Amino acid sequence: MTVVNPNDYLQKLQSGIASGSDVPDVILGESAYRGKLFDLGVLDNLEGAPYNFDKSSVLDFTVPYISNGKGEVIAVDQAITPAGFAYRRDLAKQYWGTDDPAELEKLISSWDDFIAKGKELKDKSGGKVLMMPGLGDAFIALKGQNFAPYVNGTEVDLTAKVKEPLNKLFEMRDAGILGKNELWTPAWSASMAKGEFMFYPMAPWGPKWHISANDPDGKGRWGLVKAPEGGFTRGGTAVGIYKDSKNKEAAWAFVQYAYLSDEGSAYNFKTFGNMTGSKSFYETHKDLIEAPGPYDEFFGGQNLAKYFMEKIVPDMKGEPQSKYDSVVDGVFNALYPLWTKDTSVTADAALQKFIAETKNKASDATVK
Repeated sequence: MTVVNPNDYLQKLQSGIASGSDVPDVILGESAYRGKLFDLGVLDNLEGAPYNFDKSSVLDFTVPYISNGKGEVIAVDQAITPAGFAYRRDLAKQYWGTDDPAELEKLISSWDDFIAKGKELKDKSGGKVLMMPGLGDAFIALKGQNFAPYVNGTEVDLTAKVKEPLNKLFEMRDAGILGKNELWTPAWSASMAKGEFMFYPMAPWGPKWHISANDPDGKGRWGLVKAPEGGFTRGGTAVGIYKDSKNKEAAWAFVQYAYLSDEGSAYNFKTFGNMTGSKSFYETHKDLIEAPGPYDEFFGGQNLAKYFMEKIVPDMKGEPQSKYDSVVDGVFNALYPLWTKDTSVTADAALQKFIAETKNKASDATVK
């Protein structure tokens, strides 16, 4: 067995396919490269034999995330990733007078409300507490709420996808309500325990891998609230089967058991807080969803699974996956630190730079 860094996974896989060796039966597609993987045409159609997967058995919004350009389901989700905001209860209580998720929903029901409350927070705290660590966090939500397809073949309508999110992002930047941290940096991780920022984008995997990992003494310190104007997705990994696998039945038995069966889904939920896409689980295991989850204690006893399912999932929509998704995300990640430092860059100028850089990275595409 070879352990592969996630950043090298797709390249390693492509090398194995090209050489005809070292191709696993079960193939992972993290959100960072899922569209590229799906475009390779190496995953089997799970709706055909020997799998006979019924896509109506999973939550409707998840289907586009596990389908290829032909509409064939070629993967299943390790876990669903509807996202809201983790927030610091202590800071909300101190500066806004409440740490109740239902009250916070009203305070930040729109992005304009979010900006207004951000200005208030900045003023009341003397600039010590801001709304989010950086532009990257805010953009995850803003872009993620735009579920409309923006790729048609090799035509990439980047303007339709990111213009409005960029406008709102730069409004936040210019209001001074976002920090200067970059995603995944040590400073970004450390900020969770320090109490420098109110909100962090969070999917069901976040309580384990973000909150408990970076704020181990933070039991009771956190809450979960839906983002202004709706849900979005945060991360996620699809699991497919190599089309030329010689062990298709065994591979499917593993995938089906681990991620779709009631027993496997219950283990994933109780151990990691991961929530399956399988509809039947939420019918047969209502007791698990009603009971305290493995990381609810970090959130003041708030039932995270129920909140995700009742408050965030109903508004979720699916988004078709494209090989250009990772290009767009990569360009944004390269550019936003510059926009953080140089506040003379406007949203319009940023959009034009975004388009130009995407054209450079995706030379086969028509980008507008």
